[in-house]
Amino acid sequence: MCGIREAGVQPSEKERMMYQKATMYDVIRLIQKNPKKTYTAGELEALLNAFAEGLEQR
Repeated sequence: MCGIREAGVQPSEKERMMYQKATMYDVIRLIQKNPKKTYTAGELEALLNAFAEGLEQR
């Protein structure tokens, strides 16, 4: 599993779970950069959307 796959080939369930866990870890690290800050639901939504959009542009 080196991250390279043929066009149109879907990741396995195990790979999908691994990507989701890695994404959540990255989001947690972003939030922990400023542990004294509190976030509203809207701010968390905006943070998650920005993170997802950044992943899509890779």
